[in-house]
Amino acid sequence: MIEMLLAVMILSIMTIVSTMVFHTVVRNWTLATEMADNMQRVDYITAQVVYALRSAYFPTGGQTSNADGFMLLDENERNEPDVSDVISWTKLGPSIVGRNSRFAHSPHKVTLFVRSEKDADEDHPAGLIAQVIGEDKFRPEDFDEDDETNWDWFLLGPQVQGFNCRVLDKDEPFENDMANWQDTWDTSNSIPRRVQLTFWMKPIDDGKEPYPIVRVVEIPLWDISQNPLKTDSTASDGGGKGGKKTGDGKGGSGGSKGGSGAGGGKGGRSGGGGRMPPAGGGAPPGGGGPRR
Repeated sequence: MIEMLLAVMILSIMTIVSTMVFHTVVRNWTLATEMADNMQRVDYITAQVVYALRSAYFPTGGQTSNADGFMLLDENERNEPDVSDVISWTKLGPSIVGRNSRFAHSPHKVTLFVRSEKDADEDHPAGLIAQVIGEDKFRPEDFDEDDETNWDWFLLGPQVQGFNCRVLDKDEPFENDMANWQDTWDTSNSIPRRVQLTFWMKPIDDGKEPYPIVRVVEIPLWDISQNPLKTDSTASDGGGKGGKKTGDGKGGSGGSKGGSGAGGGKGGRSGGGGRMPPAGGGAPPGGGGPRR
């Protein structure tokens, strides 16, 4: 009887241990599979944002405005995992919007931010959001931001819960052989040389801390934006008035016999640079809030 009791006890212990080991192995395999799938989605999301920044649009004719440049609204000063910065820039190409999008073949402005769970609803889910506006026109300041038909929304990643952006300092890009990253970008009618993007991802396992994904992007057109081409103030053969007011300066193009005009016509839009929503849903001076 004692031998039988010992055998049953040993068998029970072995069964319990085997069950625990099997459960642990299955759970770890499931988490590893979910993590691999999640990393694939993260790689796709970050690749789309990187390509979109590298395809930033900037006019080369010397007539620029705030609508042409990169804008950063710093809401996440401490790089916290549940707070979002907001960035905005004008780009070309199909990245983010897709090859079949109405925006793919013309300039369009992208505003990137993370909508938090508390600001989300059935029609506006939480996650990394790209707000895109554009028209069948060439100049980004021609975008009519009050026309709902010019807007599209893209949910890039519901697993992103925070976003931070820093830019390389314009005047002192390197300090002590280290990149001099800044949380502000005041030169809104130009493009930074490099940007550092931090995406805070939701943890796969409940109870774990969010983890960061960091990407550094060098923007090819930064040099052109810092040193835009200058247009002559007078035409060689007598230029007429033309063009539109863009940003803070006047631009003209097209004379009666060629050359460039000095006067700017009415119209255009100044300085707003697109809709730059703070994380709390408000709007910075000089621009409207986003349609969240």
